[in-house]
Amino acid sequence: MIVFWIRAVRPVLIVLSVTVWSLAAAQASSIFHRGTFSDPETLDPHKASAQSAAPIIYDLFEGLMTLDGGGEVVFGAAHDYAVSEDGLTYTFSLREGLQWSDGTSITAEDFVYSNRRLLKPKTAGRFASFFYPVKNARKINRGQLPAEELGVRALDDLTIEYTLEAPNPSFPKIMTTNPAAPVPRHVIEANGNAWVRPEHMVSNGPYILSERVPQTSIKLVKNSNYRQADQVRIDEAWYHPTQSLGTSLKRYRSGELDVILNFPPSQINWITQNIPEELHVTPALGTYYLLINNEKVPYNDIRVRQALSMAIDREVITEKLLRTGVAPAYSFVSPQFANYDGIDVAYRHAPFADRQREARQILEQMGFTEDQPLIVQYKNDTLEESQKIAVAVSGMWRDIGVEVDLTSSEFLAVIRKVRSKDFEIARFAYFAPYNDPFTFLSLFQTGNPGNQGLYSNAEYDALLDESKVTREPQARKALFEEAERILMNDYALIPLFFYVRRYLVNQRVHGWVDNERGVNPTQYLSVDPD
Repeated sequence: MIVFWIRAVRPVLIVLSVTVWSLAAAQASSIFHRGTFSDPETLDPHKASAQSAAPIIYDLFEGLMTLDGGGEVVFGAAHDYAVSEDGLTYTFSLREGLQWSDGTSITAEDFVYSNRRLLKPKTAGRFASFFYPVKNARKINRGQLPAEELGVRALDDLTIEYTLEAPNPSFPKIMTTNPAAPVPRHVIEANGNAWVRPEHMVSNGPYILSERVPQTSIKLVKNSNYRQADQVRIDEAWYHPTQSLGTSLKRYRSGELDVILNFPPSQINWITQNIPEELHVTPALGTYYLLINNEKVPYNDIRVRQALSMAIDREVITEKLLRTGVAPAYSFVSPQFANYDGIDVAYRHAPFADRQREARQILEQMGFTEDQPLIVQYKNDTLEESQKIAVAVSGMWRDIGVEVDLTSSEFLAVIRKVRSKDFEIARFAYFAPYNDPFTFLSLFQTGNPGNQGLYSNAEYDALLDESKVTREPQARKALFEEAERILMNDYALIPLFFYVRRYLVNQRVHGWVDNERGVNPTQYLSVDPD
């Protein structure tokens, strides 16, 4: 086998702000408080689904590859990897002396166990499909093969070999994602699902789980057994779930929180006038959309989906309602992706009044009238921003004769309804785990566990399958564009806007780097003493 050894990942330059502290301050614990959107359903990296879990899992676990302070791919538990000439085999070399937080040695077999666990159907890993490029992964995840048939093996204690179904240049990026994180077999076998509790959890990242109070706080403390523990400058990292944007901003202004993920759109003028140096706005690889149950009557009829999508004025939502820099979305995949320009949708160029008139006519032709209107069950979360959007969308739909049954609950409750297929239309959002349009488009591929909208199109599936074995960038881009056109021509979902990330970062926080991934691991940060 011919191999090419990859010995250099992009150098990481971290510039630290130097502050002269008193001896007492230098000896004091360094504590960081971060606001997060919602309380994660789980911190199991193989089962976590909510965006709010990702930054915590990056603090707790480290995969073979990981992300630096600017969201770039760097080596993690591995210090090197090789790729075979045909692109089908990746061989990773582990660093020597790695330990779990309880002092147990980490070996290549820990990664083999973890990868197999992710793909087992009983694990119910929402993002198990990230590993589908690995040989037999898809069949294992569908219960068609035993986990032992996965194309991964330990060559020795420090060497792991992956065999792929087809060449995949994004594989090192895939290895940075939460589902690729190792989990401690000895702890899971001893404690079952309870292994994620603070009294049991063992991790291999820069932090360990110390306390967790549901809906209130998650406390992480520095992991003394982490490979770079001497470079971790924050001793305690606290995550505070706060669904109310208004409350989050009040806690930030009072000094309770050092960083918050978002703020009420109505406060953007005050923020830019009073604390502009603390405002961080950057493009994001994320889309806010309405998920449609494509199998449920009458949404299994493309005409209903078309009418509902055409009748929404995205520009009013983004420019008049939100006013926070988000861009109207008529397609699913953000044009912010590398080597991807996005696609155009014909109806977006028609006057909005004409679009609403056509949407009403479509529904009338289907038999929906003033006496027998289409009644839409719309499941929404309680975030102020989502509430405003839902009210606006409901009004636009009423203008075409649609009645809306709007119900709001915590976002995790919305997710549970979606997973159980107990929904018609639900507010949803997705952020790319790495910079590749496939991460978005694969969500609607037949058989993907993440295909919550139950969309299915054989031509669409075939294009995505072809993209997996296509290495030439422009040819791959063309396949993605053709697939997305099919997705949007089928009105499989209703995109509303492309995200931008809006953070407030206190000036006592140093090392924060804005990036499209929105990943700012605590290990690269420092804070001034209180």
